[in-house]
Parts: sequence; structure tokens; C-alpha cells
Amino acid sequence: MFSALPSLAMRVRPRVLIVDDERGVRESLRAILERDCDVVPAASGEEALDIVERGNVDVVTLDLRMPGLGGISVLERIKRIDADIEVLIITGYGSLDTAVQGLRHRAFDYLAKPFETEEVRELVQKALARRFAVRRMKAAPEHMLSTLSHEFRTPLNVIMGYSSMLREETDEALSEEQRLALDRIQSNSNALLSYVETLFYMAELDRGLVPLVSSAVNVPGVLTGVRDELASRAAAKGLGLLVEAPAGLVVATDEDKLTRLVRALADNAVRYTPAGEVVLAARPLEGGVALEVRDTGPGLAPELIAETREVIANHAAAPPRLLGFGLRLAGRVVRTLGAELSVTAGEGGTAIHLAVPSVVNGNRPHLAESA
Repeated sequence: MFSALPSLAMRVRPRVLIVDDERGVRESLRAILERDCDVVPAASGEEALDIVERGNVDVVTLDLRMPGLGGISVLERIKRIDADIEVLIITGYGSLDTAVQGLRHRAFDYLAKPFETEEVRELVQKALARRFAVRRMKAAPEHMLSTLSHEFRTPLNVIMGYSSMLREETDEALSEEQRLALDRIQSNSNALLSYVETLFYMAELDRGLVPLVSSAVNVPGVLTGVRDELASRAAAKGLGLLVEAPAGLVVATDEDKLTRLVRALADNAVRYTPAGEVVLAARPLEGGVALEVRDTGPGLAPELIAETREVIANHAAAPPRLLGFGLRLAGRVVRTLGAELSVTAGEGGTAIHLAVPSVVNGNRPHLAESA
């Protein structure tokens, strides 16, 4: 048996919205959940959206096959109203196709009718736990972010350290299979550490915890540094990785953020370019510098370009569904630097164009019209 979440003891009861056109299902779910939650029924998608618009909904159970406004449309609109509301899909048609479609639209999980009482209660409790964990994370003070970052990084660094020691000190005694296993541990730990650092950096950017620090930045030096970081990965794929920038090109901006921006875009290009080359280019621009990252890959999809623009403009109604960490980070840093980004994509590859303005004492002048 499951009881109410302990963390909810000192707060109002969680609120669960049950959306189903069958009264029997609504009443059954109410009986299952009302001990732990305030339960609100809705017989249609339109009624459900009206309730969500008024606020204070934590979890929604949603029938996908309803007359009128369909379940997927309801799910999409709920996420636009409040992306952190968790949605449980309930389907009774013996096929997982519609449930899988719902999961692709960021539903929390699904249940097939006829469902088990305890399974429903358990999933609702898990959905509530994630809902409130996200709320706490968003409201976390600075020291909490710092603590969480440390707690994630420490065990990863230990894993990486011990795997390196084993690889170096026992190499001759290891079989080829064991060496490959240690290499995979090291590679995946490095990737996970990079994801963790990117995640917390984005959280800090969003909370305004990373100040803009302007200095004279050697642009060719930044591009060359990024090229050197990615050279081994590019070489492993047979890719050319080139820098095209005039010597002595300098811009007044935040060097760390500019480096992160170029690295994120170049990393994305190397990752998704199967053959050919990736070029990091720069040229002078009145009021700043123009940068370009171009590749000979398959071309960035239109929906990815659209989501990147939404992240940069900071007007997305919901978190992007398709962007990876690299483009999400790039979008945030472009916004922070006051830069402009445009994308040209086609069969010959993708070119990402950046116009980065000079920043003096935190003030961003407007780029010239030629940008």
C-alpha cells in the first residue's frame, strides 16, 4: 500500500485531474486516489484544459481516445500551459501505439485498462514526486545548485580516476576485452561528466548566477583551442577540422562564454557529420565579430532550427523536445552574449552564422546593419 508522500505533509494536498469521457473510469480513479490527493474529474478535453488554465493541478490522468478534442492535443496544450505538470496516459485499446505517441510528447508514463489499483497509486505517487522535485530544483538557492553539482561530479571523478589507474598499472595483465571495458568506462564517464556540467551551467545561466565578464578575446585562439579539443574525435571519423580566421582578430566579450558557444556548435557539427569537414571561421564585423561553424553533414532539420530560435528568443511555450544539450546551451549563451544566430541548412550541410557584439562594462552596443 502507498501513503501520501512524506514531503507533502506540511503543504496542501496534491491535486490530480482525471480526464476521461467514461464516468465509471472517473469514479473508479477517484476512489483509488482520493485518500492521498484532491481529485478533480473532467469529462472532456475542453473541460480539462479549462481546469488546468485555472492552475493548481499537479498530475493529470488522461484518456487518449475521447470524442471531441483528442488526448494528444490535450496533452500538448497542457504542456504549453505548464510544462512541469506530469501526465499519465490511460488507454484501453490493446495497442501501445497511441500510448507511445503520448510518451513522445513528454507524458510521464501510461496505464492500460483494466488497470491495477496499486499500480495506479504507485505511478501517481512517482509522478507527484517528480513534479515537486522539479519545483524544488527551480526554487533552489545558489548553494543548493553548488552542492548538487559537487555531489554529481565527485563519484564520477572517482570512477574515472580508478579506471585510469587500472588501465595504466595493470595494462599488460589485461585481456583485450578488459581493456575495451575500461576504455568504455572512461569514455562514458567523461561524456556523463560533460552532460552534468552542461546541465548545471545552463541552470546557473537561467538563474542569472553567471555574470558577463568582458575582456579582449583573441578569436583565432578560441577557434584553435576548440579545434584542438575536438581533433581526435574528428580524426577518428576521418573528418577535416579547419580554422579560418585572420591573425590578430580581437573582440571585447566574455571569453569563457564565447568558448563554450563555439565548442557546443563545433561539437554538434563533428558529432553529426559522417564525412567531409567541419570549418570554424571568423571575420571582422563592425561593432563585433562574425563567426561561422559549417559542416558537410546531412543538414540541420527545420524543426531543430525552429526550436533553436525559440531558445534564443526565450519565448518558447514549453521546453524544446528535440534539441540536445549542445544546441540548448548554444541558444542560452547566444542570448547571454547579446549575439545573433542564423542557420543555413541543406543537402550540402549546415552553416551556423553568429554575430557577436563587443561588450564593454556589460553594455551591449547594437551591431551594425551589415550583421
